[in-house]
Amino acid sequence: MLAAKRASQRMSTATFDFSSAGNVDFSTKSIVVRARNEDDMEGVLSEEDIPSIHQLHLSMDNGGRVKRTIICNTMVAYEMQQQVSKSDGRQVFQICARTVEGKAVFPLSEFTACVQIVATHMAQNVAVHGGDEEARFSRLGFWSPRIKLLYARALAAYTQACNREGADPSMMVDEVFVTAQVSVRPFSLSLSLCAYPFSSMGTCQVRVCKGTRPESFLHDFQLSKDPRGLTRLITPPIADVILVDPATKRLSEGLVSNFFATRFDGHRDSDRTKYTDYTLVCAPLETIHCGALAERVWAICQRDGIQVTFGGPSLSDAVAGRWSGAFIVNTAYHVLPIDTMHLTDRNSTAVEFGVCPLVAHLQEQLLLERHAPAPAFL
Repeated sequence: MLAAKRASQRMSTATFDFSSAGNVDFSTKSIVVRARNEDDMEGVLSEEDIPSIHQLHLSMDNGGRVKRTIICNTMVAYEMQQQVSKSDGRQVFQICARTVEGKAVFPLSEFTACVQIVATHMAQNVAVHGGDEEARFSRLGFWSPRIKLLYARALAAYTQACNREGADPSMMVDEVFVTAQVSVRPFSLSLSLCAYPFSSMGTCQVRVCKGTRPESFLHDFQLSKDPRGLTRLITPPIADVILVDPATKRLSEGLVSNFFATRFDGHRDSDRTKYTDYTLVCAPLETIHCGALAERVWAICQRDGIQVTFGGPSLSDAVAGRWSGAFIVNTAYHVLPIDTMHLTDRNSTAVEFGVCPLVAHLQEQLLLERHAPAPAFL
């Protein structure tokens, strides 16, 4: 069931105002694990206060703000620095992600690859000034065991904190939000886990903005040429920015994902539980950059007798309640149903979606493919 609501305040580029999130309480605590040096594989655990219960800042402890972003596959890394100095250790990047399926799934490989890419970028900058860090920090083999062990230890500590007597109730939500901050001179690596209360364990929120995806975003690693700063909108609770053509008012794709909408086309007296009574609405192929998972979505639709149209999801249809659902797909999370779509208009309109049988079916099928056992060879 689709309904439209109006938020009282507009979300700014670098922060999210929790007053527009209804009765959601954001945890005031986070579990942090910091590596003491390059050889430290376990890190030091601590429990820290989040700066504000009403606002999560995309910033550093010293007040640094976003300078630029790096796109790595489906991840976005934010450069955080107070002063421009790439040779003396003040270049710090922040990478953010979340768990899904009740903390059971975290995009560890994509997250680690993004850490490696930004570390390589920083080490190359340092090399210009005589640094020799690139040989160590450009290797995925350096970062993979450290990120894996630090994340496992932090998640175990987070679970323990939730289970202890007198635990902060706002920490006990389905999912957690994971933030890594990394620097190469001096070496610094920390992971912070806090509650992610915005969406249920299988859904997400997106923001709609005018524009098209820059060609630079297609590369595995690219300093994003993003003069409008759209990547900076991908902060909690926004999972991606969905682009809309200002001329046609039809949505195309996300900055780091492919986008789909659904609509009910069955008989009006139907109980609306059959996924075959719904149609998948896609943007014209010539207007988007198709990922591998988008191809899988279409293959499942063809196999299961699901109608597909490439006329493009109409923004006016969404606002009028003619969509039954929407979702994004990317290699990090496979399928994330959208529960709220924030429009960038004068009224800060937000369109909400309930559970759609077709979206649920496609999510289930892609998850089955992901968890399918590897073929056995004799």
